[in-house]
Amino acid sequence: MPFKMDFALQVIERIARGIDENFAFTAEAEKLYRSLILFFHGDSQFPGDLNKGILLQGPTGTGKTLAMKVMSIYQKIDNVKYIMNGKVYRMNYEVFNVNDMVAGFMDNAFDGIHIYCVRYVACIDDIGTEIEEVKYYGNTLDVISHVLSERYAKRLLTFGTTNFPIEKLEDKYGDRIISRMYSLFNFIIVKDRDFRRPISV
Repeated sequence: MPFKMDFALQVIERIARGIDENFAFTAEAEKLYRSLILFFHGDSQFPGDLNKGILLQGPTGTGKTLAMKVMSIYQKIDNVKYIMNGKVYRMNYEVFNVNDMVAGFMDNAFDGIHIYCVRYVACIDDIGTEIEEVKYYGNTLDVISHVLSERYAKRLLTFGTTNFPIEKLEDKYGDRIISRMYSLFNFIIVKDRDFRRPISV
């Protein structure tokens, strides 16, 4: 889709400040949003695979969740679409926190997490921070591993955020799920400072 990067960044800034009035473009934040803009416009200059989703990795408070919320609004402005199995779909998505997903299973077993396994596009927030295994009347499940496996099997467009480097994710999920994550995601490292902490003077 045709777009002008400078104008797109202005729109991004307005959206971000609407969510967080303290938002400001640092050099790292601008670099991140430039990559996201390229991805959401299907631009071949995106430094990755446009057929995969995106996983933002970085320390707590670096704006990963905010970025995915901002882009969920941004893509609606240009009515961004993508093609899957020869059909055109809108790229509308919600940002789902892993703890809410786990709670869904604890409340209603597999019915409580079905939506996360079938939504054409979804963003899984805070991957790796959830309880590893939960039970529902005798059913034990690693909820996020299950959801990622289902989305991989269905080839659904998936976004995510995590505070953990790949080594920590490997320790938590094992080779099988990490292999699926490599198929689902472009890994983008977010290196900015923790915006929730005041700057030392």
